[in-house]
Amino acid sequence: MVQPSPAEQPGPAGPPLPAAGGGRRRARKEAGRRGTVQRRGTVQRRGTVQRRGTVQRRGTVQRRGTAAWPARHRLALFFALAFAISWLAWPLTLLNPDSSPLIPFGPAVAAVITAVLAGGKAELMQLLRQLTRWRVPGIWYVFAAGLPCLLVAVSAGLTVSGGAPAPELGPNPGWFMLLGTFAFTLVIVGIFEELGWRGYALPLLQQNRPALSAALLLGLAWAGWHLPELVSDPTGQRPPLPFLLMILAQSVLLAWLYNSSGSVPVCMVFHAAFNTAGALVFPSMFGPDYLTLWWTVALLHVLAALVVIAVAGPLRLARTLDTDPPHGIT
Repeated sequence: MVQPSPAEQPGPAGPPLPAAGGGRRRARKEAGRRGTVQRRGTVQRRGTVQRRGTVQRRGTVQRRGTAAWPARHRLALFFALAFAISWLAWPLTLLNPDSSPLIPFGPAVAAVITAVLAGGKAELMQLLRQLTRWRVPGIWYVFAAGLPCLLVAVSAGLTVSGGAPAPELGPNPGWFMLLGTFAFTLVIVGIFEELGWRGYALPLLQQNRPALSAALLLGLAWAGWHLPELVSDPTGQRPPLPFLLMILAQSVLLAWLYNSSGSVPVCMVFHAAFNTAGALVFPSMFGPDYLTLWWTVALLHVLAALVVIAVAGPLRLARTLDTDPPHGIT
């Protein structure tokens, strides 16, 4: 038997109040204005978020105690789990320096765990449905695939025009290898990262702040998440300062793509396209001009982000956006 809340406990015995019925009617009208229907201590509307952070679905009894904490602290729980899971392998680099210090599926697993703890099966399915939103206008896939490749290609061209030797790609840079890299990155990086960063964290951050602020905050967390790769990488493939600047700008670009298309797969394509283009160009220019290449990539990303902010606006980073989606998931 569910114990009533303190507000529902019977008070001291006394004479009946003639306005009790009217009070109940006023309470029900007030509950109706809040979007809930109260019946015998339960909340019947599915997907309703209570003021105390509990989630009520299909007439189930209000959850209290430890079950209510994840619903009130979704973002804190998500980021803590994303970092903890992803950094589990970092100590192993002390034994094997060539091993990867970062587990890529941490953000996706963190989002799944947080959704289950905070909202149960309904919120989990709502999260996973983000991966099925492929059917969006084709222009967003053009931006997602073309923009990162263009930024990398122009960066390489500008670096070469500044005196760096041209990258030796050869007559055939291995198109099958590039397609395989793109497909691999689309799954390992695209799904495992973007489902968590853009599919779960970004809408939550945007509930109480402008889209630009949310994108920059997420960019800082995203950059910090890469810390094991920055610290434990003996080759210096990611110079920290231009890498941080590029990540912040990319976070703005990805927020714009997500808010405009409503599609996590579009963000996955952008992420995979940039990593594939980088895998083709960056190693071929490794040398004295490598840092110049990175700074050029970072500054071009910033320029692209500034154009997006000017066109789409810092408040929404899109022309249309649901600013109050349930549980922060659009």
